[in-house]
Amino acid sequence: MLKELDVVVLTRDIQEQGLKKGLKGAIVHCYDDAQAFEVEFVAETGETQALLTLEPADIQLERDIIRGQVVAILDALPADLLAEVRDFSEFLQYQRLRKVG
Repeated sequence: MLKELDVVVLTRDIQEQGLKKGLKGAIVHCYDDAQAFEVEFVAETGETQALLTLEPADIQLERDIIRGQVVAILDALPADLLAEVRDFSEFLQYQRLRKVG
């Protein structure tokens, strides 16, 4: 479920605005019906490059893209390295919880 302040990635070029597929933006408003979102794209200078109303098909959560990339990498690893990745993930989770608590 998409929500305000989520980082999203364009799933297609938007030529009218000069925006390319893969560009990151942030959701700044979700419409009640969840059929459209206001997404802000910021230039490297920090200025707003574009503020667009987009449909769910136009964007994808950056987190979901990363998750898919990680799964593809994990699927290619041998069992011994997969166990190391698990151990490292558990370590990162422990570190995060320690900072919070």
